[in-house]
Amino acid sequence: MRFALASLGLLSLAACQPPVPDNRAPGGVGFGDYGAYELQREAQLNAGRAAPQTVLPPAGAYAGQGSGTGVPSAAELAQAGISGAGALTGQQEAGALPAYNQPVAEGGAALAGAGAAMGADPSAIPNNSGISDEQDFGAVAARETIQSDKERLAENRAQYRQIAPTEVPERPDSGPGPDLVQYALKAPNRLGEKIYPRSSLSLSNSDKNCARYDTPEAAQAAFLKAGGPARDGKNLDPDGDGFACHWDPTPFQKARG
Repeated sequence: MRFALASLGLLSLAACQPPVPDNRAPGGVGFGDYGAYELQREAQLNAGRAAPQTVLPPAGAYAGQGSGTGVPSAAELAQAGISGAGALTGQQEAGALPAYNQPVAEGGAALAGAGAAMGADPSAIPNNSGISDEQDFGAVAARETIQSDKERLAENRAQYRQIAPTEVPERPDSGPGPDLVQYALKAPNRLGEKIYPRSSLSLSNSDKNCARYDTPEAAQAAFLKAGGPARDGKNLDPDGDGFACHWDPTPFQKARG
């Protein structure tokens, strides 16, 4: 019952409200028909895209003016109040184009003349030995004969000099300490070949002892200073080849032969 009364009240209020006027134009924006607006807009766009036309002057507009070559005469320049007319016309003949207006063909001819002056033969360039044709039998036979070949061979033999062998210079003193190079050259064995007796009972580890030295050369020098290679009090040469901490004398021994 309450719902029916509320619905009846709303319908009464809606009936009392005045209608809202419709201000919209029936055909679009300011036109009775929107299709007419589209046609007019398309016509305006087509008119804006029209190709520009170039207007040329009449054929005889400049006939009879000046000297007929496009270059004003001295009288015309003087009449126009331009100074230096005489100097301008005196530098070029009537009907002649300035140097900067010369055709490209003439410029190409000038460049060709410059190239001819430089020379087209590559052999004309100084210090250009080119590619040797000594292996070409035809080329050599064309310019050499048996007699010229004999003369050249004799000239080469005359220039040959054989140098006599001389004594090897003495090595300078390497300073205090044993000379490792001389030791390697005089060693009777190679790396790893045992020739010196070593005791199997050792109180120290040879690897730890070698780790005290920066390089194998330093370990070999200390080994020789301590009585090596016959004695090995520092336990640096456990294999008995006379080379401590795997110092390799092979490069020096190869030079010895």
